Amino acid sequence: MSDSKNNNSFFDMNWKQFEQFFNGKLPFPAPSLSGDNGDPVTWVEGYIKDVLNRTLPNVEVQALKHHFHSEIFDTHNNIITKIHIPDKAQARKIRLMLNPYQIRLEGLPDDKTQTIRLASQIVPSSCKAVYKNGILQLHMRKQPIDHPYTDVNIRFM
Repeated sequence: MSDSKNNNSFFDMNWKQFEQFFNGKLPFPAPSLSGDNGDPVTWVEGYIKDVLNRTLPNVEVQALKHHFHSEIFDTHNNIITKIHIPDKAQARKIRLMLNPYQIRLEGLPDDKTQTIRLASQIVPSSCKAVYKNGILQLHMRKQPIDHPYTDVNIRFM
């Protein structure tokens, strides 16, 4: 059964048909259709907006406008978060709040808020935040993992 038709690789598929299925939008550049590198984040955002606009044509998609793209880096002792806020004037209006599990941005347009969940528990008072070149960068120390036992008094009746 070493038929050449059964041994097609992933890249031998009919990309034109695949592209038509996605209404002319591919999640990445097809090897046979284009030579440029597409940005998958931009494609996903555009695809989601397109689907929402087709299913809810009278509702303007604004939820993505007021939420900022964020990246979280988990190191051995720290959590580093980068929040992309291109407009410096808008960055100045934001109120940054932390608890051990999440970051909260308040003061977004239309009184919106954005919450970013953290993978590890942090010490909120350790946070150092710097805004530079359109990026708000937060450095936070992780909460120590050691869980010491606590004495609990037993009441005898």
